[in-house]
Amino acid sequence: MTASSRIAAALVVAACCAFIPATARAIGTLNIHQGTGKLNTYKDVEIKVFSGSLFLTSDDGNGTIVITRAACSFQGEILVCFPTAAALVQDGESSALNLKSGTLYFNSTNAAQPLSRSSAKLPPNSVMATLALNDGTSINVTGRIDEVIGQ
Repeated sequence: MTASSRIAAALVVAACCAFIPATARAIGTLNIHQGTGKLNTYKDVEIKVFSGSLFLTSDDGNGTIVITRAACSFQGEILVCFPTAAALVQDGESSALNLKSGTLYFNSTNAAQPLSRSSAKLPPNSVMATLALNDGTSINVTGRIDEVIGQ
């Protein structure tokens, strides 16, 4: 992917989410299934979009997963993205996540939208994402977008 297509993908995410209203509290849930079988669940995850990147921050603020690059396109009203770069920010240090694959779904409308090839619907102003890492870890997040900050 060229630098211009990465920038374009980031701008599409930012533009798509530009009209999402902020909510009063974080209502996202993040599950991390480690390759060893251990499951960590984080409730009340803050979900923000800033300059085209998606930030998923734990309720205590001790950890943030940042998805910085993705290739995106629309399927109906849903913006579907395939992430190409992500990082974990913890204790002031940033570590790249070794992504194997992933999919993000953004619904920036005020109505639930059907997911392609599924009977499920994505709630209004919400995100659903799954990331698979090369070490066998999978990361799943669902929730309402708390804030969109354009640059």
